[in-house]
Amino acid sequence: MCRLFGVAASAPIDISFELLAADNPLVGQSEEHDSGWGIAYYLDGEPRIERFPHAAHADPGFPEVARAVSALFVVHVRRATLGGLKLENTHPFSRDAYTCCHNGTILHPTELRPLADRPPLGETDSEQFFNLLMTLLDPDDVVGSLRRTVEAVCDRCQFSALNFLFCDGHRLYAYRLGVYELFWLVRNLDLDADTKTHYHLHLERPHGEHVALVSSEKLTAEEPWEQFRQDELLICDAEDPDHPRLVRLLGERADEIEFVPLDHLGHLRGEKRGQWAARRASIGA
Repeated sequence: MCRLFGVAASAPIDISFELLAADNPLVGQSEEHDSGWGIAYYLDGEPRIERFPHAAHADPGFPEVARAVSALFVVHVRRATLGGLKLENTHPFSRDAYTCCHNGTILHPTELRPLADRPPLGETDSEQFFNLLMTLLDPDDVVGSLRRTVEAVCDRCQFSALNFLFCDGHRLYAYRLGVYELFWLVRNLDLDADTKTHYHLHLERPHGEHVALVSSEKLTAEEPWEQFRQDELLICDAEDPDHPRLVRLLGERADEIEFVPLDHLGHLRGEKRGQWAARRASIGA
């Protein structure tokens, strides 16, 4: 079980409020999800990626990285279930302009390895999911590629959840399938920077700008966060007049899937949790 946070804005913004100072900021969530953290943000369509195999709340560099300014962000705080506390096991995973992070555990993920075009660098199920997605990716049909990837996992593996964020440098895709929740919110950016209701760095921008936020937990107490239903994919594209929009990937098949909750050792933290997750990976769990 991990925590995801994604942003797609129609103008560059600062997300330090959500990461550091919200009612339920991501840095606070990292007290429990302390197996590493990472962030990808995009400049001119190319990702800048920072990853660290230790807890965000204990990292003195986290506040500085949290003040990056971009229109697209993918952020992850990890709670290890497969694979130890190593950089290779830390999300987001990336290839070229594409970044991805995942929440949930895929059982026996080596079943996916023969379908991918390269072996994983680390031990996680999440990286093997990403490698499969990149193998099946058609840049002209991202939604179809995501559908084929999720179908392939469902054909071969049981899992607790396939919640993920995927970004191609232009759009953010967020999906929920499994035991863990996921929420989204659209916020207007026209509000005054000095009021309590405006959380982002004030930049010169035209009126009508907005931001779509996706999070594993509601970050603020008084905003109208929407909960994803099972099998919903949120497509966030600031250039799309219908942004954001929801589609389903599996349809009726999603109603038949039995999810397998796995995080039964919730008390483990830090290095002890990393050792447990490394042992599970070594036996192909």
